[in-house]
Amino acid sequence: MNSAARRVLTLARFGCKAGASQSRPLALRRLQSTYVRPATGVNPAYDEAIKIIDAYAAKKAAETEVAAKELAQAQGSGTATEEQLSALKKKWLDLAVEAEINDAEVLWSAKQGKYDLSRPVFLHLREQAWRGRPLEILMQRLLQMFVLPDMLDPRDVGTPSAQLNIALAGNPDSVLEPGSLIDPSEAREQPEIELVAFHEDSRLHTLVMVDLDEPLETQQTFREQFHWVVANLPFSKSQSKASIADGLTLLPYVPPHPAKGTPNHRYVFVLFEQGEKGANTMESVEVPRDSVLRSFVARHDLRVAGISFLRASWNESVDDVYRQVLGQTPPNFGEAPTPRSDIGPDGRKINVYENY
Repeated sequence: MNSAARRVLTLARFGCKAGASQSRPLALRRLQSTYVRPATGVNPAYDEAIKIIDAYAAKKAAETEVAAKELAQAQGSGTATEEQLSALKKKWLDLAVEAEINDAEVLWSAKQGKYDLSRPVFLHLREQAWRGRPLEILMQRLLQMFVLPDMLDPRDVGTPSAQLNIALAGNPDSVLEPGSLIDPSEAREQPEIELVAFHEDSRLHTLVMVDLDEPLETQQTFREQFHWVVANLPFSKSQSKASIADGLTLLPYVPPHPAKGTPNHRYVFVLFEQGEKGANTMESVEVPRDSVLRSFVARHDLRVAGISFLRASWNESVDDVYRQVLGQTPPNFGEAPTPRSDIGPDGRKINVYENY
């Protein structure tokens, strides 16, 4: 592989712009990896495969360098349109991914869950992994538990473009699976929010947490209740953790408080991309807790980026939330439903056959 090809591969690894200087040597990053490449000279077939892979990587690296020069010239000309620049940038990124996609160390790191999202190839592999089983499970549970269409029209939501992860404050390293059934006391403090976005630019988002199952006694039905709204939260591929202090809190966090005698409540977290592809800034507005999400979304030109949700039912800890946080007498809509021993936390029936 020639020196020019190596230079472009290094730029791709560190997520740098084409033509930018790179002072940090590649060896420093390699020292952090525990990957051990199999020895050559043992299996002739393996040695021949490595030669083919390296030749392909060198070819794509050379093409990446040409694409990088084209992009740099277009950026410097001042006459290229946004569409042209976007197409050239995509071409460069696609080639940068192809140049490393067969690298054994890259694939090994991805399999271990070690993604360096500053490198295009890892961003591609992370998105590819999420769009497999995790996204399928999320959409399945959103529909099976009627989050959609109770919350929003599925046709308006489409497929989320980013992976929203929710972690309870007491266990920030453990991401909740969508639809997890938790003890309400576990969410007494506001959860940790992470959005794995697959775009380079920083875009502003609005976080909404809503209970879809707040009882409306006067009409003998249920309604939505907003628990948390924070606007102007920036996310990008390199900024996935939400710092709530950096956003505009429109509605302070209120913990889940499913009333006694009501079934499991669905608490949904949605990160909406704000208008103009995340360029619009939301101003301070009043958001009543009994707002309707569909109206809120339409009023502020919001688009779903990521969704997740959890479920909770009443226990004695909920009464403390009513008294200490809401300053209300805990309501009682009857005895809480008797837990079924034949139903698991995921809502599925437990099989009675040991070897099934």
